Amino acid sequence: MKPPHLPIRSENPDGNFEIDADGRIRDVDANACTMLGVAAGALIGRPLPELLAENQEAPAGVDLARMTDGRLLRTAWRMRRGDGTEFTAEVIGLGIDRNRVRFIARDTTEQEAAETAKARLAAIVESSNDAIVSKTLTGIVTSWNGAAERMFGYTAAEMIGQSIRKLIPTERQSEEDELLGLIGRGERVQDYETVRVHKNGTRIVVALTVSPILSDAGIIVGASKIARDITGRRAAERKLRESDERFRTLADNISQLAWMADATGWIFWYNQRWYDYTGTTLEEMQGWGWKKVHHPDHVDRVVDRIQRSWDTGVHWEDTFPLRGADGEFRWFLSRALPIRDDDGRIVRWFGTNTDITEQKQREEQIRLLMREVNHRSKNMLAVVQAIARQTVATSPENFTERFQERIQALAASQDLFVQSGWRGADIADLVRSQLAHFKDAIGTRIALSGPELVLTSAAAQAIGMVLHELATNAGKYGALSDAQGLVEISWEQRRDQAGDLRFCLEWVESGGPPVTPPSRHGFGSIVIEKMVGASLGAVSELDFAHSGVTWRLECPIGRVIADEVSPAFIKKTVPHRATSSLRRILVVEDDPMVALDMVERLQSADYEVVGPASTLAEAFALASDEDFDCALLDVNLGSETSEAFAERLREQAIPFIALSGYSREQQPPIFQSVPSLSKPVATGDLIAVIEQQCGRH
Repeated sequence: MKPPHLPIRSENPDGNFEIDADGRIRDVDANACTMLGVAAGALIGRPLPELLAENQEAPAGVDLARMTDGRLLRTAWRMRRGDGTEFTAEVIGLGIDRNRVRFIARDTTEQEAAETAKARLAAIVESSNDAIVSKTLTGIVTSWNGAAERMFGYTAAEMIGQSIRKLIPTERQSEEDELLGLIGRGERVQDYETVRVHKNGTRIVVALTVSPILSDAGIIVGASKIARDITGRRAAERKLRESDERFRTLADNISQLAWMADATGWIFWYNQRWYDYTGTTLEEMQGWGWKKVHHPDHVDRVVDRIQRSWDTGVHWEDTFPLRGADGEFRWFLSRALPIRDDDGRIVRWFGTNTDITEQKQREEQIRLLMREVNHRSKNMLAVVQAIARQTVATSPENFTERFQERIQALAASQDLFVQSGWRGADIADLVRSQLAHFKDAIGTRIALSGPELVLTSAAAQAIGMVLHELATNAGKYGALSDAQGLVEISWEQRRDQAGDLRFCLEWVESGGPPVTPPSRHGFGSIVIEKMVGASLGAVSELDFAHSGVTWRLECPIGRVIADEVSPAFIKKTVPHRATSSLRRILVVEDDPMVALDMVERLQSADYEVVGPASTLAEAFALASDEDFDCALLDVNLGSETSEAFAERLREQAIPFIALSGYSREQQPPIFQSVPSLSKPVATGDLIAVIEQQCGRH
């Protein structure tokens, strides 16, 4: 039979609960609802564990079992209010029968707080190293603890009943009047730093906290004072301040960025140099915030390497760019060392970042310079090789003399390039350098006229070779071979009928011996009539008139002044795949001497030559109009490379061979997977590679 339900009556302020045999709330009174902050309807039927704090279900279950056995039990549970807050409840329970238990719960939060505060205050007073003193409103000491005796040297017997002014220096007596006035008005004085006098006469720096003492009626009857000796602290603070100033003076004025991290790698300090360079704050940079100023291409590598040092304790070193306040990146050499305590444990890390941007730039300049020296020297050897081959083929009887003269002419042009930083040569300087043997005649028998114009290195070298050959012939057979002949050298820029700007150069001899056309064409004639025309896309006319030799050169102005090919031109010109069975070789080479030599060697080996092209634009134009089986590509074409043209050849499955003064690993990636010949090139190697490529084709 189910026991009758009798409602709980609330005859005391404690919460009353009734629990059924299943451990569910059967009934509660209003006090219980108030205590828990939950309405009765929301409590009835709920399992008791839902009202208990975490880990209380098991001990509460044991207590309930004991109550069910008819025992009166006093215990304590941690309970949970409706808002989730927890409190300690004193519980007294008794089983009504085997199916019901009633218990009273009292919230002991305030009682515990009061007892804790009382115990804490007693402990503070008992163990405090601060002097605790009470006094009347006239300053008469009424209590004096042991700490006050230790601090000031007076016993309680010596001070109680005496004026507190006994401890105050003469010049500070007015302080007591001010303090007593504040206390009399009910105000509290906190952390008032001043000076007091020890019994032995030494002065003590103290911090005072003074509070009013109230009677039961709320009337101010005195003051309690807590005095803390801060003499040592003040001295330590002064030393620390001086030490900190010295550290900051050092840290903020070194040239490096500096920082410190804890044992886990959490950065908590940077020097002023860091903030000045990055334009950031500690709030932005602390911890791992420094990743924000790292270059995205490097940050993952940096994080991986520095984390390895955090984990292993091994000193860290790395090089990477950091972004400055101006948005620009500069390169830094960064190092960090672990700082260990006496037991060898890492307590922090200290790191620096040294700006090495200029050093990196110098290293890069040296690297590029060495590459350029290597490239230019190989190119020059190729030119010398070509001059030697052509000279011995056309002038074997006086090879040494002619070869030496041509090398000297080449050297004269090189001197001009070096002086201009390989940016080209002034045409007037070029003419004078190639006519150095006749410098006394310049201005008298040799007339120069034309505007200031700087030729590209390639154009200057080609025109310089022509001027040398013309001057040599004029000195031997022409206008400069006697005392009466004249030479006029002029140049200009003019527009053709289409409105395009063109470069024109003329060499006109007169007044010298009658001219007889040569019976054979040697190397000089090849240079004058063919080489310069091919290298500059020019019209070159050599006339052996009876009255004197005349040479005229006309070409697009862009062939003597650097001008890169536009991407639009590259896109609209597509190489054609050869459809005939002829072995036709496209030659792309910017050095006219090397190009001419390459053409003759290929023709001697029964190849048909397309070109040569000396610029990227010419290469695309030739490929658009001509068929060919293979291409010889000079990797570097002055201020541009043949990389874009090589990409198109690869798309069209046309084989090509790289020619370069650079080593293979220094060439663009597309050239690293194809046959490559290093300048100067041996004829046997050239033909062998072409045969191999044409065979595959």
